[in-house]
Amino acid sequence: MEIVINKDFNGALVAKGIGKLDIDSSAEYGMKIKDVLEDDYDIKELVLDFSGITYVASIGLRVLLELFQYMDARGTIRVTNVQEQVLNVLKMTGFDKFLNIS
Repeated sequence: MEIVINKDFNGALVAKGIGKLDIDSSAEYGMKIKDVLEDDYDIKELVLDFSGITYVASIGLRVLLELFQYMDARGTIRVTNVQEQVLNVLKMTGFDKFLNIS
């Protein structure tokens, strides 16, 4: 999986993943994002751009939950540009109840 992380003009951290959020990539995805967040305590918003995410396995859902819990204490998290197949998984698992998905 390719991960591109940068800050937008509002100071939000934007992480764009390309590929599958599965057993092979989920740990790296979560760690790369957490590393940046831990290095910059001024970041109050995390935006996960899912335009390139084509699949989310249960381990990927766990990483999303961990990122939500991490950001819940310091700001907000949004998931954007979610493809229909991935959105269906997020809805079936109830993640749409606590994640801000747009």
